[in-house]
Amino acid sequence: MTLRDKDYTLLKAVDGETAMDMAGSEIPDLIIMDIRLPGMSGFEVTRKLRENRELNDTPIIALTAHAMAGDRDKIIKAGYDMYLSKPIDTRTLPGVIRGILEKRLGKAQP
Repeated sequence: MTLRDKDYTLLKAVDGETAMDMAGSEIPDLIIMDIRLPGMSGFEVTRKLRENRELNDTPIIALTAHAMAGDRDKIIKAGYDMYLSKPIDTRTLPGVIRGILEKRLGKAQP
């Protein structure tokens, strides 16, 4: 089951600069950020997004293929709310997203 099947509106950025621009103009309810992005790292993008008043409370989930001991603490300290390691379990991802959005928005999500 994909997120599109759950009627979420998805936006895709191909690099860090595009992600920052898109987040600033769209003000998403949630951001899933790959840590390794072309140009600007996900860590740098997240730091800059956290400086934006409109986005500083937006949940940001780190997506990484490099989940090692100590990574969780480094990721959380960098401003992410949680992280998921690749490969993503597409069966459980919609539930994770729904839970985060319900907590943030205070209502049931699709």
